[in-house]
Amino acid sequence: KSSNLADIKTANEGLKAVTEAIMILKTFYKEAAKATVLAQRASPVDEDTTGPGFEGAYRGKQPASKGIIGLLEVIKSDFSRTVRKTNQAEKEAAAAFVEFDRSSRADIAGKETKLALDGEDLRSTDGSIATKMQDMQANMDLVDAAIKEVEALKPMCIDTGMSYAERVAK
Repeated sequence: KSSNLADIKTANEGLKAVTEAIMILKTFYKEAAKATVLAQRASPVDEDTTGPGFEGAYRGKQPASKGIIGLLEVIKSDFSRTVRKTNQAEKEAAAAFVEFDRSSRADIAGKETKLALDGEDLRSTDGSIATKMQDMQANMDLVDAAIKEVEALKPMCIDTGMSYAERVAK
């Protein structure tokens, strides 16, 4: 963001400077095209020499000025395009950030909810395990008691000292 803002600031400053330069040059060449020479008397020295080669008012290089102004217009359009594209890129980046922020917040909220539900499931499972362990211990105690009872009754069933026929007769 700061890079985009710096680019926009620099481009706006350049755009302003180039626009001002174009205005100054156009004004100068417009006025120079209308320039006239004030009536001056020729000096006797000027008559004796060929002179520096200046005749008439200086009108600037009118044909060359169009090329310079055209070049400055291209630079101006480049600055304008830079500002426009950078603003567009900044808007797109801001929109992408908003979308990312929303989806991230929704994702985080969903994961926090899942974490809470998983914690509840864990507590429920731990409670169920504890209850089932107690039930299993109670059943194991009943099995142990039944085995002791069977062991206690076994001698009476196996070693009675009577034969089968005696037991049947009884």
